Amino acid sequence: MKKKAILQKLKEFEKEERYLDKNMSLSALSYSLNTNNTYLSELINKDFHKNFSTYINELRVYYIIKKLEQNPKYRNYKISTLADESGFISHSAFSIIFKKITGMPPSDYIKNLN
Repeated sequence: MKKKAILQKLKEFEKEERYLDKNMSLSALSYSLNTNNTYLSELINKDFHKNFSTYINELRVYYIIKKLEQNPKYRNYKISTLADESGFISHSAFSIIFKKITGMPPSDYIKNLN
């Protein structure tokens, strides 16, 4: 499959929010895009300037940020619920990655929105 076609399928993957699947992995995504792990990993590294894990984690965090900003009810959810909703397996992983991306823990981010 050509690079352009895979990039188009990645856009569809993002639009359909399939990154919220807790079982999403490089091999699962490669399989669904009908390509191999090595090629997809290299493509993400070169075109997005990040590895697969960072790519997925950023999509998940930005998804929940959008929800928090657009829907105030999300600001009342427990951190574990936000983590679950955004596809993270644990709330601790979610909190660490959220802070790495935003510079603050989810609880502080929510306080700043209120």
